[in-house]
Amino acid sequence: MATKKYNNPYSEIQPKTKRPYTEILLIRHCHPDYSKQKKLGDYNIPLSKDGLTQRRYLTKRLLSAKIDVVYASELKRAQQTAYSFVKQKKKKLIINPRVNEFHWVHWYKMKYFNMTETEREKRLKKHKVLDKELDKMQTEARRSLAEIYKENKGKKIAVFSHGNFIKALITGVLNADIIGFLSLEIFQSSITKIIIDKEGYIKIVYVNSISHLPHPPQKDMFITLLDYENK
Repeated sequence: MATKKYNNPYSEIQPKTKRPYTEILLIRHCHPDYSKQKKLGDYNIPLSKDGLTQRRYLTKRLLSAKIDVVYASELKRAQQTAYSFVKQKKKKLIINPRVNEFHWVHWYKMKYFNMTETEREKRLKKHKVLDKELDKMQTEARRSLAEIYKENKGKKIAVFSHGNFIKALITGVLNADIIGFLSLEIFQSSITKIIIDKEGYIKIVYVNSISHLPHPPQKDMFITLLDYENK
């Protein structure tokens, strides 16, 4: 008796993917030395002592990843994060201003639990204004990724970038609004992986992988927002 073939619920609507696949690793820079920001400016902040330690573990993981192409933003902390890897693998580091950080100063503490979407929007009074700003960021992030993808189809690519850029890209793919953006945290030294097929269909494989680090990120993530609370 023949066994009936099982079709999953998505089989009729899921597009057929085609090889070759393009793999993109979105890597947030390691911890910067923020004490030097005022003197050197945002573009030139180097990695801190902790950041250099994070880089050592990150580099060890990336060395086994069979990466073909490496991009980094114009900011020193992103390039410095990539430095050890490209040096050891003798790769060219391509500087791409389109993966620079998006400067975003509108931070809010939001209560999400057990609230409807309408109630969430009421809590964030500037919801529609911020959504328009986010739309621009998401569009720019997607276009930047599309450019990298078209130039490197079928390859494995590492992009050393920044938290807001990665958040804008991921929430753009998911078609999330400002509420989704504010609820997503991207850890320093983390890796987010996406795969794009020959026809441009995209899959988010994982977000925020930090398995290479010996210690988890700071447990109180809200501490990173303290500088913005009184603005």
